[in-house]
Amino acid sequence: MDTSQISAHLREYQYCHRRDFRELITVEPGEEQSFRAYWSNLVRDEAFKEYTHRERRILRYRLLPSGQLQIDRNAAFKSSVTYAIKYRQGVNHLSYCEEGFIEHSLLQKLLATDLAVIGPHLGEQTYTIDIHQFRVRADVQSSSPTTSGIHQDGLDWVFMHFVAECNTVPVVSEVFTTQAQESRVLNLAMEQFLETIVIDDRRLYHRASDVRPQVDSAPAWRDVLLVSLRILPTDKEAPPL
Repeated sequence: MDTSQISAHLREYQYCHRRDFRELITVEPGEEQSFRAYWSNLVRDEAFKEYTHRERRILRYRLLPSGQLQIDRNAAFKSSVTYAIKYRQGVNHLSYCEEGFIEHSLLQKLLATDLAVIGPHLGEQTYTIDIHQFRVRADVQSSSPTTSGIHQDGLDWVFMHFVAECNTVPVVSEVFTTQAQESRVLNLAMEQFLETIVIDDRRLYHRASDVRPQVDSAPAWRDVLLVSLRILPTDKEAPPL
């Protein structure tokens, strides 16, 4: 399946899962290892520390109607939705991604592939692209939630790329057509490097199960890369570059 076929699948079903997404990208020797290494230096997400142990960094671009990408160094993140969990609402001042990660050839190839997939679904507006490195940790004392139940994130499109895991019970990713449990249309654990789920966040809902250690005597963690797109309502409302 190529990018045009994935795009067509999204038009019909509003979501797509590809276990072999990495086959769309030429991964050179050493790229996977050096790419994964950037998850070892993430920063604790203090806004969610009472709910889960999550570490993250953010990278932002603006996608102009011309197709040009402009980097946005503003790391202040505010979700347009409110989650039904215990967390600090409002602006979340995140740590920006490391320069080496921003410039990493595999990241740039992955982003180009995502944009090739989603390009036919985008209008003539300016979009903000938020790229999140996430690591969710757990230990013998407790599990760590991955998401806030069945939810939407107030976005247009979301790419969920699996990166790595260590000593975790399989984390199950689910997609729903409504907030009702019985509306589930996808239920699986991602395990392959760059295995990907894409969803239309305006129409569908998603959830992932907790990170839990498989062996109690060792730490557990799961790494993912989220690439999201949403229309900037107006240039006036958009944060400055």
